[in-house]
Amino acid sequence: MSTLVVTVVEAIRYRAKWGHWSWIAHRISGLAILSFLIIHVWDTANATFWPEAYSYTVEIFKWFPFSVGEIFLMGAVLFHAFNGIRISLLDFKPEWWQYQDQSAKIVWAVFLIIFIPIGVFMFSRTLGHCQDLAAISESCFTFPQYTGEITGLN
Repeated sequence: MSTLVVTVVEAIRYRAKWGHWSWIAHRISGLAILSFLIIHVWDTANATFWPEAYSYTVEIFKWFPFSVGEIFLMGAVLFHAFNGIRISLLDFKPEWWQYQDQSAKIVWAVFLIIFIPIGVFMFSRTLGHCQDLAAISESCFTFPQYTGEITGLN
């Protein structure tokens, strides 16, 4: 078995406490944020170098799965920020490590208290966009078609 597979299997099988799950969520949220930043830089570069593609990617980002993904991205940013503050505080005050379990629970509670209302608001905006599309006989579940011209590939 590869090392990655063993690591993932053992991480899931490990009977961990709050700190372990916070560690896993911190890594996953960091990868989600990194993925977003890569896509964002590419998309923003298109605004200058390929405006038609930029307009098209903006339409893709309004597509329902991407809109829902933005909600999860916002959650990833929130959790990563709160957990990062917790980790920084524990690193600066090593004597606080005895409260690591309680601090992880506090981070999860604060995250959920803030994430749920914002997530509901963002999802209601997504549904509003779907209703706007339905009013003109379109669906927010239909993948946008590129209507521009592909240039410079010859």
